[in-house]
Amino acid sequence: MGIADAVTPVKMVTIDEMAQTFADQFANITWGTPGAEALEKIAVTLQLKNPLGENLVVVERIRLTCTAGAIMVIAAAGDGTVLSGAGTEDMIIETDAVTGSFDLEVSYVGALTISVVGGGTQGSGFVACKEFVDCVFT
Repeated sequence: MGIADAVTPVKMVTIDEMAQTFADQFANITWGTPGAEALEKIAVTLQLKNPLGENLVVVERIRLTCTAGAIMVIAAAGDGTVLSGAGTEDMIIETDAVTGSFDLEVSYVGALTISVVGGGTQGSGFVACKEFVDCVFT
């Protein structure tokens, strides 16, 4: 068998098909715009996206950490699940199976910019964690 025969099956897969299937194996953590501060709380949504920038609808385990002194919980009636650490500055969460998102609520008493980062943890897949969000408390 020559090299041309060996690569023929690969040629039958379009670049678009290969890109979509491949891209959906990787999750990029993205953040929505934080809401307005209300009663010393700010809500913000974490959304998983694939490298093509499309919403990724999967359950992914993620570790969220924020600036010391703040606490995090799931927003009331929010998407996602807290596995451990609710009410602390270090939480393990799962994104929602229907939306691929997690609705976070950050609390802080005082004036400070609270940074929240997310990344892989035990049980995570391929999660890129280069994005963060700042919640500005005044």
